[in-house]
Amino acid sequence: MARIITITSGKGGVGKTSISLNVSLALASKGFKVCLFDADLGLANVNILTGIYPEKDLESVIEGQADLTDIIIKSYQGIDIIPGSSGVEKIADLTRTQTDNLISAFLDLEDYDYFIFDTSAGISAQVLSFCMASNEIILVATCEPTSLTDAYSLLKVLSKYQYDRPVKVVINQVRSGKAAQKAYVQLKETVNRFLLIKVEPLGIMASDKNVRASVISQTPFFMLFPDTIASKCINAIARKLIATPGQTGQMPMELFWDQCLAFLEKHHAPQKKTVPSKAATPQKAIKKDETENNPDISNALFRIEDKLSLLIKEVREIKQVLNPNTPVPEKNNEKTPVLPKPKALTLDFESWLKKRKISQSPCL
Repeated sequence: MARIITITSGKGGVGKTSISLNVSLALASKGFKVCLFDADLGLANVNILTGIYPEKDLESVIEGQADLTDIIIKSYQGIDIIPGSSGVEKIADLTRTQTDNLISAFLDLEDYDYFIFDTSAGISAQVLSFCMASNEIILVATCEPTSLTDAYSLLKVLSKYQYDRPVKVVINQVRSGKAAQKAYVQLKETVNRFLLIKVEPLGIMASDKNVRASVISQTPFFMLFPDTIASKCINAIARKLIATPGQTGQMPMELFWDQCLAFLEKHHAPQKKTVPSKAATPQKAIKKDETENNPDISNALFRIEDKLSLLIKEVREIKQVLNPNTPVPEKNNEKTPVLPKPKALTLDFESWLKKRKISQSPCL
């Protein structure tokens, strides 16, 4: 049985995938057999960080075009990688037979000590399903207020669904230990005050210019810069994970997938397939009460309206900059009055000079 860990975040751009990849490498460097599952929908950030772009992913397995063992990237710097990509989204709509086949495929894999899931950011059903099925969650955030707010939002949803294990927190992109401590304390105090879920510190990741350099070179910084401060932070996190196996320890892979798929089946709204039909009249296409009684649609329409208004304003300002002589229309819908065409002016510079000399004559 493997120790299953889900690494997630409430907000994108906080370095979640980088931490997932480099923690996996750090664990492997200490003699553990590790598999990293790239469950970040559509973005495939693990591919970007490693420079590896597989031809097939989990979608190929679900559609019967490949076996799970065919898509695994074997022994990348000591770890195995499963590219999930768009196939993760399709997990929610599997038939019972497809579900059984997928679980069986994972059960047939060789034994791992650690199975790490790198999810998308946010609170989608797919993200929550991986979190709720895991015995251990690592939540990545930064010191920025927006990141802490989104991290709290994710914890709030997990608490709503009665996730009962402590969530481990990593504060990333830290410029000082004091700033990291302040950010964590703010998050913990807010969680303790309003939620039933618990959080505990796992570690910090110091801001390090070598991290950016490793992204550009598409080589994990743990391998490219083993002595840099970021690698030392990753090593500290890996050592703490090894020293604290968690309350429940290892977890059967079958149990994980059963819990994951059960959550998706209950909370994921399946996408309806469009069926060709006769052209609908406007009354049949959209009923008035369907939009009025649906707050999601109403909110979406309001957001679209706001963005359109902002776009119109920006276009108006750009036109004014490009052509300052163009009159700016009023915000209301009243028509701008047509101004009479000005008479043509003939410029006679010599006559103007003569008149100027006469006016300046001392005799006048």
